[in-house]
Amino acid sequence: MLEKIRKMDRNEALEMVLDQKDIDEKTKSLLQGILYKIEVSYNDYKKAKVINKTERQYIDEIILNIKKKCNKIVTVRFNDKIEDTKIKEELEKNKFYIDEKQIVTYPIEEKLLYAIEKSINKKKILNGKYGVFATTISNFIITGKNIDRVEVLRDFNGWSWTTIKQEIENIKANLVYQSLQLLFGEEFMQNWTLDTDGIIGYFDILKNQISEKYGENISTKFEKILEKVSLLNESKYNYSFKKENIQKLNEIQEKIKLMNEVPQYITELTEEKKEIEREIAEHQKFLNSEKRILEEYNKLSEKAVIENKIVSVNTIKKKIRTQIIELLNKIDEINNSLKPDNFFQLKEQINEEKYLFETIYYTIDEENDLYIEFENIFLQCFERQIKNVKPDELIKLIYKFRYYLLLPFDETKSIKDVDFFEEKIVEIKKELLKQAKKLKVVSNNVPFEVWTHIFDTRIIELNQLYYKIFTEYDKKYVQIFDEKISEEKYLINNIEKNKINKKTKIFI
Repeated sequence: MLEKIRKMDRNEALEMVLDQKDIDEKTKSLLQGILYKIEVSYNDYKKAKVINKTERQYIDEIILNIKKKCNKIVTVRFNDKIEDTKIKEELEKNKFYIDEKQIVTYPIEEKLLYAIEKSINKKKILNGKYGVFATTISNFIITGKNIDRVEVLRDFNGWSWTTIKQEIENIKANLVYQSLQLLFGEEFMQNWTLDTDGIIGYFDILKNQISEKYGENISTKFEKILEKVSLLNESKYNYSFKKENIQKLNEIQEKIKLMNEVPQYITELTEEKKEIEREIAEHQKFLNSEKRILEEYNKLSEKAVIENKIVSVNTIKKKIRTQIIELLNKIDEINNSLKPDNFFQLKEQINEEKYLFETIYYTIDEENDLYIEFENIFLQCFERQIKNVKPDELIKLIYKFRYYLLLPFDETKSIKDVDFFEEKIVEIKKELLKQAKKLKVVSNNVPFEVWTHIFDTRIIELNQLYYKIFTEYDKKYVQIFDEKISEEKYLINNIEKNKINKKTKIFI
């Protein structure tokens, strides 16, 4: 009864928010449908993924997002005529359109929820000290978060758990986000995605945690690969960004070419330094000439009146002094780069930058190799978590590893299907079984050939699983099932002692 009252409260809360917005009846109906489907599916979603957030918290976040950002939502039918070309193109491409004023969507609940999440999550979550990666990593992680938010609606329906890879907006962003969430927890990732402009610096915290738990070498690899995959992702989905960084890469290559010709490099830097010194001299002359300052003031004043701005002599002087300081800093940079030790260090840094930005030209195979490298780091870190765990924590790790193996790697394969990971996956499964038997989580009679298949099943409650070995046409098979669902059979080879056709519980 209490649960029914709470659900009514959430529906009423949503209705109150929607009444204050420019939202049509079709959209209101879709949003109510979203709440209903989440209520039906959330319990399975929470168990399969091993998360702490309650259904109430999750729904409250959706309602709050609508209240904060979504002032106008319009639902259009697939055959409606759309006059605005930009909206039409976005609808055809993504099934939704977002700008600062509105969301326009086709009547698809998953796409509407994704559009709501995307509209609320438009910020940098890294500090500006990371340069271009403040944007690329932010966009990559936020995209993963948006996809994560619709998973309960997309993959769960109250009686089954199915992942249709083609429905995931960005498979690689989802893969990286889920991997990080499995290692560092949903609360950490949630807080990171709320850290506007990286004020708290969760990326630094994350790197420090990796270094402390798994070693400095893994932390450095992790940072470099995340930079690359975020750059690759941004180039893939943002044409203007790619174009801009092709130009940047060309400039880097030209600089490397120049640095390889040391005499010419020194000559060009010396000439650049002389040019800067001439600019500084001009600025000093300007500051020493009251006449020129007054002329500049009169010119800017006329423009300021038109643009309703204020200008003063002091502002003009301050601006010129700032420019002088910037130019003096450039001279310091040139002087430092001409020192032998600094020259070779700078050359190495520029080469590293070149290798990084060459990512934008990666082939599909090179892209996959990069993500394989990232997930290989994940598997190394995950394996270390298994040692010295308590029974409750071990059960969570078993659920998490099952969830991880079922994550899509690309549009055709899940993680469990990627050949490169096979050896490491087997090692982790064996270690999990060893610890599970040691801690009396799993029966000692469960053979590894049976155990390995619990990571293939999408039956939600692993602790309710049974197995049965049977023969068919002189071959042995194992079937994994609970009281309601029978999974497909799996061919097995190395089982001699187990009884045939006996129903045996896996977890104690």
